[in-house]
Amino acid sequence: MPIDQTTLIVAAALLLAAYVKGVTAMGFPLIATPTVALLLDIRTAITILIIPNIVMDITQVFRGSFSPQILRRFAWFLPLTVLGVFLGTKVLVTLPFWILDLALGVTVLTFVSSNFIRTGFQISPRLETVLSPLAGVVTGFVMGITNAGGPAIAIYLYSLGLPKTEFIKSIAMIFLVNKVSQLVAVSTWSLLTPATLRLSLLVTLFSLIGFYAGLKTQDRVNQQTFNRGLLALLFVIGVVLVVRSLR
Repeated sequence: MPIDQTTLIVAAALLLAAYVKGVTAMGFPLIATPTVALLLDIRTAITILIIPNIVMDITQVFRGSFSPQILRRFAWFLPLTVLGVFLGTKVLVTLPFWILDLALGVTVLTFVSSNFIRTGFQISPRLETVLSPLAGVVTGFVMGITNAGGPAIAIYLYSLGLPKTEFIKSIAMIFLVNKVSQLVAVSTWSLLTPATLRLSLLVTLFSLIGFYAGLKTQDRVNQQTFNRGLLALLFVIGVVLVVRSLR
């Protein structure tokens, strides 16, 4: 692949996306997918970014101590995200996604706005039991069709009021399950080929540079700053989704 201006932009975007992933445990697909699509088609871009996500998610899940409580808490949520991923991937290979981008973007912006004016929706333990299965299917579907289920998952976890470390480990665990199932799904629909696999491994090695820097930043961020940064990131993501859908 020739190294031109577009290639350099994509490389810079990959480093930025991996850095954001290291700090917040999300944002990599949303930043990386549209920029990688400048060089490749959107389906190939989504496919080659799955393995880097898996590697980074494994690191964040098992970095430090790991509590089995996360698996127990999301016992219904996790398997239903797998169902959602397969449904979303089936739509991915047949339909355009601007409508879903628009809907997701508006939802994210509404959520962020409600938190900044201090009317944010909070999920009680009783309500969590009811909403968990539905949230699992919806977030998995969004992940499968757009490769950007992070905002939907982040909204759900943020509404549970999780502390920083638990938030990061929970969203990384959810992403890990989603991405492994997404890898199976794209293989099922013949999107993962030897060529895309080689490119994916190359992207993984390159992205780890930005990811490592992000992890170091995460360690120095306190809870309040983390919450504000997460909301700011979600706001930017929401705007990007709306603009991308309208274009």
